[in-house]
Amino acid sequence: MRHVAGGRDHVAISIRTVAADALGFDAVAVVIAHNHPSGDATPSARDVAFTRALAAGLRTLDVLLLDHLVIAEERVTSLRAMGVV
Repeated sequence: MRHVAGGRDHVAISIRTVAADALGFDAVAVVIAHNHPSGDATPSARDVAFTRALAAGLRTLDVLLLDHLVIAEERVTSLRAMGVV
């Protein structure tokens, strides 16, 4: 598990960092989540692009990206449920 700080409209974490953590824990699957302080749980275009790239990168390591959750106030959006993952 890792806590990462970001800017107003992005989170600064690399695919490499997530992959290294997954391999370090000998994980076969990963769930990632981040919050939107704006209160809108709608994934941004950057969220969608990062999720697709992360899923592809992890697949090369035989690690499954189970979901990417966007949390805002009382709402949670699943990028898997949206068909992104």
